[in-house]
Amino acid sequence: MNKVVLEKEINLIQDSTIREWTRATLNNVPDYFFTAQASSTGKYHPACTNKEGGLIVHVKRAVYIANRLCEGWGIFKLDRDIVLSAMILHDIAKTPHNDPNYTYADFENHPINAQKYLASKELLKQSDDYDDTFAEERFCKILNCIRYHMGRWTPASIKKEIKDYSLMELCVYTADYIATTKDLVTPVDNE
Repeated sequence: MNKVVLEKEINLIQDSTIREWTRATLNNVPDYFFTAQASSTGKYHPACTNKEGGLIVHVKRAVYIANRLCEGWGIFKLDRDIVLSAMILHDIAKTPHNDPNYTYADFENHPINAQKYLASKELLKQSDDYDDTFAEERFCKILNCIRYHMGRWTPASIKKEIKDYSLMELCVYTADYIATTKDLVTPVDNE
């Protein structure tokens, strides 16, 4: 597997600057992101994600669901692009469970650890329409969507009440949660 496996999902992002920033971030992530399974136990993820490359299948499922939720909830334009970027990147720091150095803290803190792989927010200023404030705002919104994607299971050090989530944060959490549903079949399950 390689970074091209998420090209369809990346191309759903309409804003070229956010799309290219998402691509640049994927160039920063560890290679295991593209080969790891979503869960070592199979307890919390469907069978299609509990194999080599299963984390990518999980991401594809989550992006598919997030895109549908955006449509249904009226999340459009740049806000939709933020949701899709965050959904593509939400598990980039999820350490494989078969890593001999894996600890529960690695899993619990992966929403926080994702920040070290994010491309520079300077890349979000490539368009003439983007200034420092705009780039900072978009970066923070994507980062927060990633940080809170675990909902009520978010690490205690950054946790906030779900009632305080922005609509975009709620969309990312909901899509991730639904993507783990074992009996849900999506069009991307066998890609």
